[in-house]
Amino acid sequence: MPHIAIVGAGLSGLVTAKTLLEDGHDVTVFEKEDEVGGVWTRSRRYPGIATQNPRDTYAFSDFPMPPLYPDWPSGEQVQAYLAAYADRFGVTPRLRLGTRVDEAAPRADGGWRLRTTVVAGPEAGRSETVEADWLVVCNGVFSEPFVPEVAGREAFEAAGGRVLHTTEVRDAADFDGGRVVVVGFAKSAADVACALVDRAARTTLLFRRAQWKMPRRFFGFLHLKYVLTTRFSESLFRYRRLRGFERVLHTAGRPLVWLLWRGIERALRRGFSLDHSRLVPDDPIERVVGCNLSLASGGFYENVRDGRLRTRRGEIRRLVPGAVELEGGGRIEADAVVFGTGFRQSVPFLGEEVRSRIVGADGEFRLHRNILPLDVPRLAFVGYNSSLYSQLTSEVGARWLAEHVRGAVPLPPREEMAREIEERWAWLKAERSNGLASGTCIVPFTFHYLNDLLGDLGARTWRTRNRLREYLMPVDPSIYADLRQEIEARRRARPSAPHEPALAREVAAGREE
Repeated sequence: MPHIAIVGAGLSGLVTAKTLLEDGHDVTVFEKEDEVGGVWTRSRRYPGIATQNPRDTYAFSDFPMPPLYPDWPSGEQVQAYLAAYADRFGVTPRLRLGTRVDEAAPRADGGWRLRTTVVAGPEAGRSETVEADWLVVCNGVFSEPFVPEVAGREAFEAAGGRVLHTTEVRDAADFDGGRVVVVGFAKSAADVACALVDRAARTTLLFRRAQWKMPRRFFGFLHLKYVLTTRFSESLFRYRRLRGFERVLHTAGRPLVWLLWRGIERALRRGFSLDHSRLVPDDPIERVVGCNLSLASGGFYENVRDGRLRTRRGEIRRLVPGAVELEGGGRIEADAVVFGTGFRQSVPFLGEEVRSRIVGADGEFRLHRNILPLDVPRLAFVGYNSSLYSQLTSEVGARWLAEHVRGAVPLPPREEMAREIEERWAWLKAERSNGLASGTCIVPFTFHYLNDLLGDLGARTWRTRNRLREYLMPVDPSIYADLRQEIEARRRARPSAPHEPALAREVAAGREE
């Protein structure tokens, strides 16, 4: 079996390692942090961070979260869950924690050569070269915190001001008595702003545009998961290929769908007092739901309504000692500026020649099924399929990859895959331009994506006998727990010869040449 190197030990890296180990592969996982967890590690957790998903929809199919966890687990709890998952499925011995991959270069034979550096522990600074047959990138869509370049930063900091990303905020007490400007409107920005309200002398949220935020319960009683994590709710968004009931919904039923969305908007405007706070988003909700969709931070709109959290729409022109100056005039007094401006999708360990074959001129990743580059052998990505339940899309994606390594996933011709990628991307840019996340966001069409993967694997897209319940009820990861067994059973039932592993075919092809 080939040696497979995995970069990243967040949820995607762990489930990929577990899946490949089940198939008997030799796996090594490289992680620059000193613990598993990705965005949930202690070095990146800001005060009050918690999941945006309810507990039962954010678990792996065969490893439920502890029932004592709250409905929205804390960042510390999620990290503990992921560490327990790694222990349970034998991934922990395969981890190289505190080890950064500096460079990954393709070998002439199709394999990979990795140059690594130990960045934590007694051996910090030690470098090593590692050979691998496959490279799987699982560094996540939140790999590199993004802080924009702002004029005047040096002078602002020289005068005692601080500039941080939300991932660098550790203790709200560090901002006691200060004047803080938090930049952004997504969940991390709102979370940090709420955490600082009780400690800072004045907290201001500066944003370019308001976004729709979801309550944990609609109308005070209807749980969020019944509104956003069902097959039915996904069908309310117009997909690029309409079939069956979706075709009816978006043709004859289109007025009904429109009224339903307006009803949801009305409920949000009333429940959060958006008109009073002047925080009504400009775009209709069905056009902008994507990977930037966020749960309303606890107390966010209440703090705004009560005047404890100030809001200001605008953009930074420059920083000056003791203040933020805005485009078009105006300034906000500030001792600290905290950017909740998201993350860059970054693969710094891949050379420019490799990156040019997987990332278009527009900076967007071009991957078949959000997993496979078309022109770089034995390279794959898991976790570049960000969704509302990323642990499930990563888990099914990892199984797809394992079957591909085995040689059991029939791929269309390269031209067909390239055409499909470009057509999908053009449609997304035209129809859903917000929150594309470098081409890695599949929200709100997660079930369509899962169905594509399952179809490639010859597996059931409907996982239970009760299709009506499966259509109307929230996503249940546990119904995917038998996917591996189903695929193996189908393989045993087929009379044809077993597939030759992809690596073996490539080696044989190389010898023939």
